[in-house]
Amino acid sequence: MSRLKNISIWLIWLSIFPTSMTYLYFAIEPNFTGYWVDIIAFAIIMCAVAYFPIQVGSITIFFINGVSFAVFLYFGLFAEIVLTQLALISLLIKIKLKKSEFYRIATNSTMLFLTSIFAAVVYYALGGTHGVLSLNTLDQIIPLVGYIVGSIVVNQVLLALIDIYVKGNKFTGIPSSLLVDSLVTAMIFPIGLILYILYLEIGLSAIFIVGFPAILLSVVISTYHKGQQINKYLHDTSNIGHELSKKLNVKDVLDTFVEKVHALIPMSYIYVYDITNSSRSMNMIRYVSDDETQHLQDISLEYGEGFAGQIYKEEIPKMLVKRSQLGKIENSEIPEEVNSAIGVPIMRKNLVVGVLVIASKRKYAYEKYHLMLLEILGNFLSVAIENARHYQSEKNKSQCDRLTGLYNYRYFTEHLESYAFDLQEKELDEELSIILFDLDSFKELNDTYGHEAGNEVLIELARRIEAFVGEQGLVARYGGEEFTVLIKGYKHHEAVDWAELLRAKIAQEPFKVTNHMLDHQDPIKIYVTASIGVATYPDHCETPDELIRQADRSMYVGAKRNGKNRVASAEEAI
Repeated sequence: MSRLKNISIWLIWLSIFPTSMTYLYFAIEPNFTGYWVDIIAFAIIMCAVAYFPIQVGSITIFFINGVSFAVFLYFGLFAEIVLTQLALISLLIKIKLKKSEFYRIATNSTMLFLTSIFAAVVYYALGGTHGVLSLNTLDQIIPLVGYIVGSIVVNQVLLALIDIYVKGNKFTGIPSSLLVDSLVTAMIFPIGLILYILYLEIGLSAIFIVGFPAILLSVVISTYHKGQQINKYLHDTSNIGHELSKKLNVKDVLDTFVEKVHALIPMSYIYVYDITNSSRSMNMIRYVSDDETQHLQDISLEYGEGFAGQIYKEEIPKMLVKRSQLGKIENSEIPEEVNSAIGVPIMRKNLVVGVLVIASKRKYAYEKYHLMLLEILGNFLSVAIENARHYQSEKNKSQCDRLTGLYNYRYFTEHLESYAFDLQEKELDEELSIILFDLDSFKELNDTYGHEAGNEVLIELARRIEAFVGEQGLVARYGGEEFTVLIKGYKHHEAVDWAELLRAKIAQEPFKVTNHMLDHQDPIKIYVTASIGVATYPDHCETPDELIRQADRSMYVGAKRNGKNRVASAEEAI
């Protein structure tokens, strides 16, 4: 909220509350002689009930409305306002406002004050009085109903005004919370009537007879609701685990994890660190912030450094709920505006392999069950990453060449067949070209420099081809010293020109080799050439799956037999 709006809220409170309370005191001249113990007892009950609010969605249920109603009926408006304000202080102590939320003191105090005033005005306008009431005539019942209805309506109007002015939301009509608030009030105010009637009959004892059950009811319902909330959290946590188990690569696992956890647990930041235990270093691999405009550079931490580093070192979960606790951490990676943070180690086979941290700008934002949930989620994340890496490893073994990391012949042919079938099913015509090349005199290279040197050349060659092709095609190791490239959407002469550029890149730049069989140990440079064949569908075959045979034939007939180190088109081999 802007500083100007914050100041204006406090000025509104100052202009309304102190002056109005002073006026009411001198106008009403309240006299509680002989009733101070009763007033204090009512105040204690109201503060105790306010300390255990029941939060249902965005609706906060206070049993203080019932108790304050009894106070209003017997002692009048001034006593009801004072005790309600004291109960508000008790509530604000419980929720632990941070400095940036102090404006809520003024807004809530003003709202409760004006609600009391307007409800009382309706009550007096309908002929209501205070003290000992029989409540058995229509003249005395109508003001009670007016007070209750006036309290609900004014409260909702003030909530709407606060929502518009403070939060900047647009007015969209009568809020849906009005019905809920009405039902809650219908439940609470009868408690106030019962308390009032018993107070008339037995005095001070009635406050405790009704008040203590009200406190216990608040505690029980609040605890029950929190238990229900935890059960929902656990259910959602289980769903996240199931969702993660479906992901088959690490990136999808991490993206899904941070998205789901960010929606599940209140937070301002989430960090996921990966740990390299051999060097005891930590690298941040995922980061999400509520402020989408904020970009955080990669964070690297050492063993024991910062909040996450301490969790890595101690191998135990941590929860800090005050800025003073976070401020004691040396070299902390947590932003200054953060007031609460939870961190848990991600374990695998009794070894810390990562750290998960969530942080909030609010003080006391987290409770023990949040820590429990994050531990469960950390275990889910560990298992999901391990499964994704295992799947990817097995997939690479079946699809990729172990030496070069390129796709293997099996994957290449399956991909070509699948793509060709897709074209046929969709009745599409698309030009496909295969560039097949074989390194010249590679056996002599192995005999002269050794197979380790030959492997170095193959690995470097694979890197060059991938860099050259980029996203324009699919590269695979065909077998031995043969490689193949599939490109789409090129005319045949364009594919030949493209292959010529690739041939020149191979021939002109030497390969640096360190593992050779020569007498000296210094690295050497080896020049290598390649013979290349190019075939295009539908120019040289009727179906795409014939492309490899046509490209292979053009390479041997058109390139190898004609001097090597050249590009041959399938048209030359016909």
